[in-house]
Amino acid sequence: MKRAIGVFLIAQALLTYLTINTIYTPSTSTIVDRNTGVTTVLHTYPWVYWLSFIGLGIVLILGIYLVFAKVKKQIFN
Repeated sequence: MKRAIGVFLIAQALLTYLTINTIYTPSTSTIVDRNTGVTTVLHTYPWVYWLSFIGLGIVLILGIYLVFAKVKKQIFN
């Protein structure tokens, strides 16, 4: 049962990552230095974007742990 839950959590984390990665588009700011002509492009994401990746990382690690956890044998006397 642990292994099935672990596989589900891994699949859920990966699919959610792909969904979030395609939904969020970064805010783009372009800065041009008039003296040198160097253009700098800044991409910023909202804080919820990064917070969700932290949560997905935790779920992924939990899923991997559940998949590879050894089942303890119970001995009945």
